Amino acid sequence: MAAAATETPADATAGTPASRRRAFFSGKDSRILSRARFEELYAVRTRRAGRLLVACWAPAPAGVAVHRLGATAAKRTFRRAHERNRAKRLLRESFRLLRPDFRGGPWDLALVARRSILKAREPEVRAELAAICRAAGILP
Repeated sequence: MAAAATETPADATAGTPASRRRAFFSGKDSRILSRARFEELYAVRTRRAGRLLVACWAPAPAGVAVHRLGATAAKRTFRRAHERNRAKRLLRESFRLLRPDFRGGPWDLALVARRSILKAREPEVRAELAAICRAAGILP
């Protein structure tokens, strides 16, 4: 009986959440890491504010092949670390689910969480991000 229940290591990780997450969000190449790039995005006047978040976007620089995200939650707005972590987690997950539908060349998005995001669920955040991206022409 036990011989039929064995599985290979590749099969064991095929459906794990981590493997599915890697399929959509592949590490550091999918994130905006430099402060200089954040400042460039904030300086560009392509931004929209919603009830839960503020989005700033611009085409990615030459040499970048994927859509990238920079999620921020200000310490002034979210005093506790777990609040900042939750806000950024909601932003990242919403972006991850919308990213396959983006059109055009690679985009850089800087998302800034607002305090009201703590009371929202992920589908609400995703809907607001989708509406902002549609208005920007990033989503169809």
